[in-house]
Amino acid sequence: MFTINAVTPDATHTSRFLSQMTESIPGSLTGSIGLKQMSQPSIGERVADLLRERIISGAIPEGTLLPRQEDLMREFNVSRPPMREALRILEAEGLIVVRRGNVGGAEVRAPDRSGVTNALALLLQFERAPLKDLADALVELEPLCVGLAAEREDRQEIVAELLRPLINQQRESLDDGAAFTSTSRDFHEALINACGNATIRLSVGALVTLWSTQERAWADTAVSTEHYPELAQRAEVLKVHEQITAAIEKGDRKRAMTLARGHARAYPQHVLDNNANRRILLGPRTR
Repeated sequence: MFTINAVTPDATHTSRFLSQMTESIPGSLTGSIGLKQMSQPSIGERVADLLRERIISGAIPEGTLLPRQEDLMREFNVSRPPMREALRILEAEGLIVVRRGNVGGAEVRAPDRSGVTNALALLLQFERAPLKDLADALVELEPLCVGLAAEREDRQEIVAELLRPLINQQRESLDDGAAFTSTSRDFHEALINACGNATIRLSVGALVTLWSTQERAWADTAVSTEHYPELAQRAEVLKVHEQITAAIEKGDRKRAMTLARGHARAYPQHVLDNNANRRILLGPRTR
């Protein structure tokens, strides 16, 4: 009869076992299973992390200049190369603008939505998503934002301060096709901003801004070639915008969403005519 005695492995046994195990596995595999030491952030990345936190928290306000490089090097006890690396990282993220010359310096900027919009455009281009794909997405997403706006307790203030002024601008620009499209897109972007949820506002807002780029480009071409929709069609768009605004003001979520969904299906059709399979254009960077 055999007796098996259980032995608790100590640190020496464990270390020897891992050593033998890693020696028998090709280097490419040990890296894939996490047995190799993970790379550590560079000094420049660590400095960028610290400065980024100060910018995001508001400790360094937007529009102000970062301290001079020499002062930052002294504070973080780093040399010039990692300090320059940190500034390049922050500049690539859009958190600073480096100005050169006698009045140069690194000016702090707030995070900007245009970077998200252009990143989405690049990804959609890489995925070969056609223009209609973006339009179809907004048919589902815009009504959601409109419904959330209608549920807000401060919806009447939103309507008075945000939506009604844009309705008035659209009415004033009815005779100018390109201007009407621009103010109409401002209205749609305002609807998204009124939803009250930051995550939805930023993510869906980036898509709506991307569509606005497509529609404004279409409007410029349609006006120049005299193919812009007739005045009666523009007046119908304005009417729907007024109806959506009134439903939000009354807190009628169901009607607001129904109107928004029907409108989201209809308004892209002029842009999609002969362009449904065209690739999505990159939006202009605002800064």
